[in-house]
Amino acid sequence: MRLLTYFTAFALVGLLVAAPTSNDEDDEKVLVTPEFYIKDLVEYKAEHDIVKLVVPLNALNFDETESSSEWDEIVSKFLVFFVEADVQPDGSRVDQGLYVLKDGKAKKILDNGRDAAAAAADDSKKVFFGAKDGLYKYNLETNSADKYGPITDSIIAMDMERLSEVIYILTEDRDVYKVTYNGERKEKLDDVVKPKQFVVDFGENLYFFSDDKVPYVRTVDGVKKIEGLPVATGTVTLFKPPFFLDNGAPVIINNKVYLMYSNGSSEATDFEFQPKAIPTALAPEATLVQYYAYDKKIYEYNILALIISSLVEEITDFLKKQATEINNFASKETNLKRKLQPSEKSPKIKSHA
Repeated sequence: MRLLTYFTAFALVGLLVAAPTSNDEDDEKVLVTPEFYIKDLVEYKAEHDIVKLVVPLNALNFDETESSSEWDEIVSKFLVFFVEADVQPDGSRVDQGLYVLKDGKAKKILDNGRDAAAAAADDSKKVFFGAKDGLYKYNLETNSADKYGPITDSIIAMDMERLSEVIYILTEDRDVYKVTYNGERKEKLDDVVKPKQFVVDFGENLYFFSDDKVPYVRTVDGVKKIEGLPVATGTVTLFKPPFFLDNGAPVIINNKVYLMYSNGSSEATDFEFQPKAIPTALAPEATLVQYYAYDKKIYEYNILALIISSLVEEITDFLKKQATEINNFASKETNLKRKLQPSEKSPKIKSHA
């Protein structure tokens, strides 16, 4: 079981890094199957599908002023925000609320919440929510949500820039707006045409898919098509990149993971999902702790802990085997010495000067 956990962790690390496909034909591809979702790693069981996972990378989860350096203690404090919904056969959703997972317990904080976002590298503890009636802000003291600004648009998705309180929202009319000035001002992005989903990378570039299922990226130089990706025949899933990837975003197309870059290029990776193993939501942005939603459950992969645990077990097994061999060798040496020692009844030989 532990070895399976070990390999699962490494598979998900590979998915996280999204390494480009190697030219070496001997390199092994990674196929994620339902067996990769291990029961021991379940953090939460829901009554509905989990359609969004968000792990804030700001001081809410990574407070540099805290004195504790124990990784397990840091991870145990992680706040994870997630959205539940009933997904219909046509792909539409019936909202079931936005939740926060805190200290291992889940609490619904917004009945009509649909998405969450936080700046990734600032010292604040701010998290914002998109809901059917506008924007909300996380209240850490009360573990609840407060209305943010006068916007009343029906928001279906949102994201934020890395170092500022600039929020991008996708409305139910499938228009994208840039929200600034504490939620007081919104500016429509006319060059982002009718996206179905979008994500902002850590270089402030916006990636989106429209009705034609063609991927685009919006940078300071305008909008360009992402080249090199296959035609999407099934679902497309954009998700937040790991924090060290500045100008790129991962995407799942036809069950395979690709990397899109802000210059309009793309690369395939060595990772693919079985159709029945595609997560309903995923959050690998924190890198060493990753969250995946599958079959109405949230799985936490603490990569560092899994690796250390596996290494400790392997070292322990190795030492046990070595201890057995050492004991056997020691026993043989002891028996040999006993055979070579002179008997107490044997006459002593006198030496002559």
